[in-house]
Amino acid sequence: MITFFARGIAVFACVLTIPLSVAFALEPGESIVLDPVTGNYKLTYTDKLKGGVKVFKHATFFPATKIVPAIDSKFHLDQAEAVIYSYSISSGEQSRQILTTFRLALVGKVVGSQDLPTNMQTSTVAQAFAVLKANELALATPGGWRGSISTYENGASVNWHPVDSTAGIQPKGHVKGFGFSSQGLPGLGVAQLEGESDAINGYSGEGPDSDSDIGRQIQVLEDNDFVARIAAVPTIAVHTPFDPAVTLERIQTHMHTWIAMQLLDPAFSSQLDRYFQSAISAYRLNQPKVGKKQIQTMRELIKKEHADADREDDDDDRGERGDHDDKNKRALIDKLAARILDFDLKYVTKRMGGDKDD
Repeated sequence: MITFFARGIAVFACVLTIPLSVAFALEPGESIVLDPVTGNYKLTYTDKLKGGVKVFKHATFFPATKIVPAIDSKFHLDQAEAVIYSYSISSGEQSRQILTTFRLALVGKVVGSQDLPTNMQTSTVAQAFAVLKANELALATPGGWRGSISTYENGASVNWHPVDSTAGIQPKGHVKGFGFSSQGLPGLGVAQLEGESDAINGYSGEGPDSDSDIGRQIQVLEDNDFVARIAAVPTIAVHTPFDPAVTLERIQTHMHTWIAMQLLDPAFSSQLDRYFQSAISAYRLNQPKVGKKQIQTMRELIKKEHADADREDDDDDRGERGDHDDKNKRALIDKLAARILDFDLKYVTKRMGGDKDD
């Protein structure tokens, strides 16, 4: 009997970087060892035979993380005030696998997507397939790839895979044309990318007990079997009817998460906070001109760090240096974060009818 590993999905988790031995204390003789040459994990675990006799068995975990990907994000507002998101994916020269999975977790729904029937027992197969087809059509997908959407109460997971697993993105390759439309404003999220594993993961026999220390440790490997990259994704829900104060509060709250990601200087965040609070108060007091002025001041501060932060067609997000006089000085805000924040602030001004001077 062969038991295959089941791959879990850990939304917004990053690639495991801590030594596994730190997380769990294994039984004597059990081990999980990374082979630095192959990049695979050698597993030694305890298995019980009939009669309760324990023996050591061996298996190999083939990770899907032997890739060095990069992602570029673009976003712009359409005439219906939805945000159009588009992405291009590159695989670095040092990649050792074909890149075959691109996954994003979103707040809110993709425009044009549908939920599967809540009662599958009373629904027909044709109805379910119609929803899956509608969701596929709601995505922009490059040739040779297939997209899918899994919806849940407050969001969705978007996945792309090549139609033929051998036709993914080769090392040094580049594919563009992934995308969708959303009512949610962009924030910083984590894209999950996976390569084509060298072999199918599995055990001979039942494998280790899932409740054992080594079983839980293997689950950590499975749950984190992807490479994480920062991308612009729908993260901020827009209140209906539109409320500028609520929207600004949500933008500010999300912005604060960038500090822990080391994408925003804490002192610069505090400086922006003062203008956020003034703008929020102004809109609640029905003083839109004052609110617009506070937003404009924040956008000017952002442009001091990245002069082209307001360029919606800019897909060069990798610069950490700002556009101020000292070219050797690290910017106070990451470039992609600056583009996102400027876009979100401009969106509030536009919805309030105050973007005529932009």
